[in-house]
Amino acid sequence: MSANKTFFLKLALLLILALILNEALNLAYDRWMYYFRLARNQDEQFATVPDTLKYLMLGNSHNRVNPEILGNGFCYITPKESYRQTWYKLKYILTKTTKRPANVLLSIDPVNFGPKAETDRSFDGYWRKYLDYGELAMEHHDPGYLLNWVSGTFFSYVGNYKYSFMSLLFFNADMKKIKYGYFPARNYKNFAREPNRDQLGYFVASAYLAGYVGRSVICENEYYRRILALCRQYRIHLILLRMPLTDEYLKYARKIVNLDKLDRQIVEFTGRYSTDFEVFDFRNEFHGRPDYFFNADHINPAGAAIISNKIKDEIERKKR
Repeated sequence: MSANKTFFLKLALLLILALILNEALNLAYDRWMYYFRLARNQDEQFATVPDTLKYLMLGNSHNRVNPEILGNGFCYITPKESYRQTWYKLKYILTKTTKRPANVLLSIDPVNFGPKAETDRSFDGYWRKYLDYGELAMEHHDPGYLLNWVSGTFFSYVGNYKYSFMSLLFFNADMKKIKYGYFPARNYKNFAREPNRDQLGYFVASAYLAGYVGRSVICENEYYRRILALCRQYRIHLILLRMPLTDEYLKYARKIVNLDKLDRQIVEFTGRYSTDFEVFDFRNEFHGRPDYFFNADHINPAGAAIISNKIKDEIERKKR
C-alpha cells in the first residue's frame, strides 16, 4: 500500500473515531445534563395534566411558584429562559396540544427586558424542540440562529463544561421530587450565611443589568408582545409577577437603572396589548430577610413557599 493511501486511510479512521466520540459525548450530555433531565421530566408530566389547566407558570427560574399550593397548576419554568423561548413554548402548547390554561403566571422583572435578554441563547440542545431556528434566522437576519441549531443538535456539550460538572454533582438527583413540573428551589446554601453578600449583590446586578446604563428603557419586548397577543387570542388571564430580590441586589440595581421607571414602562407596554392582566408585586417582600434567599436573586424553598401562598391568598382575595 502506498504512503498516500496509508495516510488517507488513517485520516479517514481518525475522522470516523472523532465523529463517533462526538456523537457519544453529545448523546451523553443530552441525556444526563441536569437541566435537560429536569426539562424532559416537565415535558412528560405536562402531557398528563388535564386540558382544563387553571394555572400555568412560564418563564425563568425567578418564577418559582408551587402549583400544589395554587391547585390545578403546572410549573413549566426553565433556567435562563427568555421571552423568545417562552413564546415558542406557549405557542406550541396552544397550537399543538389540547391544553388550555385559564391563567398564565409570568415574571416581569426588568432583567427579562434587558439588553442581555436580546442576545442570550441558552440550552439549544433542549430548545430545538420548540424553536424554529430557520424562522428566527430569517426574521432577525441573523444566520447565527442556524449555528445555534447545529450546535444544539450535534455539539450541545461544547463550551458547557460547567453544566457537565454540575450534572455529575447532581447525577443522583431524585427526579421524583418534581411534581406538576415544579422542582424545589435550590437549598444547599443560604444567602444569609454568605460572608460577602454586598459583593454578590453587586456582581449579579451588574451581570444582568449593566447594559441598561444610560438608557433606562425596556429593550427586548417583541416576544413579550407576542406572548400578550397569544394570551389575548386564547382568552388567557395574565398574572404578572415581580418576584422577591435581595436588598443587596436591589441596592446596586437601583444604581444602574431607574427601576421605578422601568416598572411603569413594562406595565404601560402591557396595557397597550392586553386588557386582561394584573400585577402582583413581591419584589421587596423579604426586605431584611436574606435567609429566604438561595443567592442574590433567587428565593430558597422557604421563600418560595411563602410567595406561593401569598399569590394564592391574593388570587382568592380578588375573587371576593
